Amino acid sequence: MKIGLIGSVKSSEVVLLYLMKHQFNIVGVLGFNPENKENVSGWTDLSKTAQKEGIPYSDYQKINDEHHIEWMKSKQPDVIFAVGFSQLLSKEWLDMPRLGCVGFHPTCLPKGRGRAPLSWLVLEENTAAASFFLMGEGADDGPLFVQETFNIDKDDDASSVGNKIGAAMVVALDTWLPKLKAGEWNPIPQDELQASWYGKRTPSDGVINWNMSAYSIDRLIKATSRPHPGAYTFLKDQKLIIWKSRIEKNIPIKGVVGRVLLCKEQDYLIQCGEDLLWISDIEGVASLRVGDKLGYNIEYEIYKIKNNL
Repeated sequence: MKIGLIGSVKSSEVVLLYLMKHQFNIVGVLGFNPENKENVSGWTDLSKTAQKEGIPYSDYQKINDEHHIEWMKSKQPDVIFAVGFSQLLSKEWLDMPRLGCVGFHPTCLPKGRGRAPLSWLVLEENTAAASFFLMGEGADDGPLFVQETFNIDKDDDASSVGNKIGAAMVVALDTWLPKLKAGEWNPIPQDELQASWYGKRTPSDGVINWNMSAYSIDRLIKATSRPHPGAYTFLKDQKLIIWKSRIEKNIPIKGVVGRVLLCKEQDYLIQCGEDLLWISDIEGVASLRVGDKLGYNIEYEIYKIKNNL
């Protein structure tokens, strides 16, 4: 069985490594080569593994460009794994392999189809899964080959959930790939009555509104933590990126929303709209002081702008 792979991130590399482990004939790898790699969360260079193993490799930026389609078509793949990238495959891609294209999504499909699933899963502290499915023209709606579920805990952030996804992928692939190699191809349709979708997220969605509850802000910080761009706030005109947080319920102190109430080494206690939050691993400032006010007071900022005009 001849296998092609398209990918751009760590999950793509996991699939490549386990296809190799199960001794599939990998005839070609197309790896994403973005102009700005920092804008692709978790970007991974697949060329290193492919070239080390003597697997034909090529870069892409727009996967549906004709020369990429022709490059893979010349390999005559039976199956194409398209894992870890956000571009939609054209019908030419879906029709190319003899059996079909296999996609991956880290939710309990049919729940959580769509965009930015890792961030949404952490935000909602939800159950997740490594789900491999037969791709069609819809988004994440094809029949399932295998699904390995796992829980997201209150202390999990994007990085730790990413590790859990990788571990679940390993279990799913070790379960399913021997069956695929033996010729089994029997995906099970998803239950459309259970379907739900996630919408697009961008770096600007990481802005912190300190009037929200400590719980909600904590989830936002964890959901946008590395490898994502991070949750952010402002100190006067400085942008601060906050990578870590934890909720505080035991200290009997109250202050103005957004103000720093206590400092403990490099941890800072902030008053939220409801409850308190410790923040740490802050990028953009050497340190904070008790009394510093985070975020903008919109009415006051408008007042200053009008005075300057």
